Amino acid sequence: MFSQSDFISLYTRTQGVARVRKRVTLMVVAITVIYGICWGTNEVVYAIEFIALHHIGHLPMAIANTMVLFNSAINPFVYALLNKQFRVKMKVMLCCTHSSAPRVCPKRKSQDIVLDENTIPSIYTAAPSTTE
Repeated sequence: MFSQSDFISLYTRTQGVARVRKRVTLMVVAITVIYGICWGTNEVVYAIEFIALHHIGHLPMAIANTMVLFNSAINPFVYALLNKQFRVKMKVMLCCTHSSAPRVCPKRKSQDIVLDENTIPSIYTAAPSTTE
């Protein structure tokens, strides 16, 4: 049968999963709302111009286009604000610090690569001359 520690472990694990799901849901909602505001502005301006059949001016068009660009620019900041792992990875990447985590594709050591005429594939060698 199950002991009390098994139930506590399962409860703790379930709470952890719920917290992660809540954070992910918050991030998805935030990104979706920002997307809707930024692209919605653009769509409203273009719809008004199309329906009204007259030019509404350069300023509203510039604001709408800027909002679309803003949508792409703001996403990394939202991710960094709502995701600790994203912040850590970006800090490592931007500060050029080395992580202690193992690499997926580790760098090769210089002694691993030995090139001579026997290791170069034939497609890279000069074709034999047909005119003699």
